[in-house]
Amino acid sequence: MLQLFSFTQFNSGVQLVYVNYVLEIPDNMKDRTIYIGALGASVLAAYRWWKYLRSSEMVPVGIIRELYVYPVKSCKGISVLSFYCDTEGAVSGENRDRQFVVIDGKSGRFYNSSVKPLMVTIECEVHDGVLNVKTSDGSTLRVDIDKVRQEKVIRRATFQSNLLADGLDCGDEAAEFFSKALDEQDARLLMYSPDLYSERICITQEDWWNNNTVPKRKEKSAFENTSPLMITTQGSLDDLNSKLEKKVDTLQFRPVMVIDECPAWDEDKWLDLQIGDVRLQCFRPCFRCLAITVDPETGVKDSNVQPLKKLREFRLAPEGKMRKCFKDSPLFGVNVGVDRPGYVCVGQIVYARYKKSAF
Repeated sequence: MLQLFSFTQFNSGVQLVYVNYVLEIPDNMKDRTIYIGALGASVLAAYRWWKYLRSSEMVPVGIIRELYVYPVKSCKGISVLSFYCDTEGAVSGENRDRQFVVIDGKSGRFYNSSVKPLMVTIECEVHDGVLNVKTSDGSTLRVDIDKVRQEKVIRRATFQSNLLADGLDCGDEAAEFFSKALDEQDARLLMYSPDLYSERICITQEDWWNNNTVPKRKEKSAFENTSPLMITTQGSLDDLNSKLEKKVDTLQFRPVMVIDECPAWDEDKWLDLQIGDVRLQCFRPCFRCLAITVDPETGVKDSNVQPLKKLREFRLAPEGKMRKCFKDSPLFGVNVGVDRPGYVCVGQIVYARYKKSAF
């Protein structure tokens, strides 16, 4: 009987398992030599694989606590148990993250919760090919997605930094609904289509980190800001809340993924993430604006500009090229690209490879 090591992969980590194999070694010396040689080669290959994974320094850092998708940009999110990490954003069933956006029909400028805080109370969900929308006063809207694609009325929207992107107009009924909901004369609902014109290609910049090399990436997403995915951690939220008189909710930061069981601000140091077969890469801290002052339940901005004001006290970018880039916008969360698409679910273990320093 020989005792051998068996190396089994567990998500992105490795467990070293001792297994007792009862080996029937052939009597023939030549066969015995070949047999033992093959066994030795197998053990050596497993050992080298284990060493490779060890050298990659991918270590468990937490678990997925919450997952969300927001079908209409700046409107209410949907809590889900699982979603597909697509290279252009999170997808849960028929619901793609930020697949729709509301714009001003004349200027093309998109509306967000900074200027229209009540948007965060508008419920949105795609079911059986129909976008269902409901406001807090009970008004409802149904948008037939196939009809929008067939009619293919294209409108141009203007986003951050005056970047332009086209979308499919969802029709006059949707326009009337959102014009009333936002108290505007001409609001239009657009749907994302990957084949349409877009200047919203995120190319990473060197000044997003001070002391680490920013990964060279070129990201395309639906109507998300900057990256396909944005992740926050429960530890960082808890630390922020310990400094506030009135606690804030995760949804004020509108992440698609919340990771728990890791120290506060641990996400500052992450470079690569692996969750099951899914591989992600962190490339920029998420900088914050007035949108985080909006209560997700009431759609009312905090009169004391919290938690933005508190975050500015201790979460501004460090001095150097990062401060010149992000100025007085505090950092909370991390922007993430998708290297290997796949499904993730609540409760999964998250593994990370760390940078040499936070920023």
